[in-house]
Amino acid sequence: MTDEIRKLLLYLKKITGRYEFTETEILTILSIRARYLTPDQVREFLRVAVEAKCLKQINGTYAITCSINGIELSLDYKPNFEAIMNERDGEDETEKIISLVVEKTKLSKRDVIAEINKMREKNPFLSTKVAALVVARLSGVDVQNFLTES
Repeated sequence: MTDEIRKLLLYLKKITGRYEFTETEILTILSIRARYLTPDQVREFLRVAVEAKCLKQINGTYAITCSINGIELSLDYKPNFEAIMNERDGEDETEKIISLVVEKTKLSKRDVIAEINKMREKNPFLSTKVAALVVARLSGVDVQNFLTES
């Protein structure tokens, strides 16, 4: 588990003095007040933190479930969003899918990622990996190797 998730959770705890927060409180603190993350990044952080079992969502409230003891925040602390995103499940597969689309279509990596982001804006319930699979399939890339039976 990355320390970045725990650092952001410690920051939330220090600001509020609590271990439970609503999504609106988290968005307000991390996006508007501290200007650490964009609202979309905050939502992605919440998803990753829940997957990493650092947060538990109960009735619209997020509760810290991992230890934040021993974590230090420097005075000039700024979160590393890339480190948080590296905790995502399937990140390597998503990168492989993006690379295949770039190779097949000759689009730049930035353009492919923009298409994936557009797909996720249209349907925010899609994970990044699923959106990448859809973009790849629409681009004519064979995605059969990435589909698993679960």
